[in-house]
This record gives sequence, structure tokens and C-alpha cells, in this order.
Amino acid sequence: MKVGDKVMVPRTGGGETPGEIVHINPMNPLVARVKFICGPTYRGEPAPEGYENETVYKTVPLDQLKLIEEKEDL
Repeated sequence: MKVGDKVMVPRTGGGETPGEIVHINPMNPLVARVKFICGPTYRGEPAPEGYENETVYKTVPLDQLKLIEEKEDL
């Protein structure tokens, strides 16, 4: 996986949401910083006012991310 890849991000409260890798630290290449749109929950709790539908960030081990395969137009 690399910066810019679209991935499914595991949520603290369970489930997954689509996101994007924005950084992989060369000093610890086993984790990635990802961005995604916040839903009704944030860190396993109801989202604070103003967070829902905003971009949030999370550091996730690469082995917990699932690459989203982009389909080519025919």
C-alpha cells in the first residue's frame, strides 16, 4: 500500500468506512495515517457537534486496512 491508495478503514465502534492513506512514516512503515469522513460516531462514541460529515484522521496498522480496488472504465 502507498500514499493515495483508497482503503477501507476499521472503525473503533466496529464496521469499516472508505478512506485514503495520507502518510506512511518511513521510521515505522507498518502503520499509516488515513483520512475519512466522520459518521455518526467518533472514537466509538456519538460524534461531537460539528464532526459528522467532516474529514477526520486516524493512525491504523497497515494489516488492518483493506485496499479498495478501483474499476477501470471499459
